[in-house]
Amino acid sequence: MEPSARSILVGYDDTSAAMAAVRWAAELAHDTGAEIRLLHAWTWPLLGQGLAGIPVLDPAGPRNQASRLLDDAAERIAAHHPDVPVTAELVAGMPREVLEEASAGADLLVVGTRGLGAVLGTLLGSVSRGLLHDAGCPVAIIRSDQHRAGPVLVAYDGSDTAGEAVDVAADLAAAWGSTLRVVHVRTVPHAPYGSGGEAWEAGKGTRALLDEGVARARARQARVEVQSRMLDARTAAEGLLDAAAGARMLVLGHRGLSRGRFGSTAHATVLHATGNVTVVRHAPEGRSEAPHEDVM
Repeated sequence: MEPSARSILVGYDDTSAAMAAVRWAAELAHDTGAEIRLLHAWTWPLLGQGLAGIPVLDPAGPRNQASRLLDDAAERIAAHHPDVPVTAELVAGMPREVLEEASAGADLLVVGTRGLGAVLGTLLGSVSRGLLHDAGCPVAIIRSDQHRAGPVLVAYDGSDTAGEAVDVAADLAAAWGSTLRVVHVRTVPHAPYGSGGEAWEAGKGTRALLDEGVARARARQARVEVQSRMLDARTAAEGLLDAAAGARMLVLGHRGLSRGRFGSTAHATVLHATGNVTVVRHAPEGRSEAPHEDVM
């Protein structure tokens, strides 16, 4: 998502986690000149009974309640960020399917960890069929809108999707005036090095990858301070989770050099991260730029 006027889609229901996602998205929209689209998915419950005891549909009550929820969220955004354009929409259907379809027209989808009727918690246990796999744009998973310090951290492994994640991370760092830290996790066990030269040779490939990631970030956002860090860990997810402590945002691809439908690194990282995470995917056919895939 570039720091110019774009579209941010926010899945919303009446939960504290969803409201945190709304506040986070509103601040980002304010910083980047983007517009906010609030979306609430709802189903028509069976309410009451008609003649002969046959259940009847009465959607007016739930629909009106959902409409009030959206109006309240839009009013909160307007109160704190009157410059941010906001639209709100009710869509009949299940949250996951509704958001997947709507995300095709957005540049970023923002959800809370326990919003949408705890749907996200379920999705993270079945990612291949969830938002993180099927959304048509990057997905920001917001655990808190209060953490505004620390660098933006991005995982890089040299894949196309990792490069796209670097682009998104650089844009976020530029919007926030944050430092961008490009990291790569080495997970291959090695014997103790016999000399400094041996250790240097062993790390040459990783340093080349990091230099590549840093160069891409600087080309994307020349004014952003870019750092790099080589990490050693038993697994890529473990290294990223440790490195992300205190970061404002961790950005990683949906699938990089791994061959699974959803990279195990991304899956484990999203499940266990204590901070905010953005998962980037490749742009679907027919769209030019934005969305992307996984690193590591």
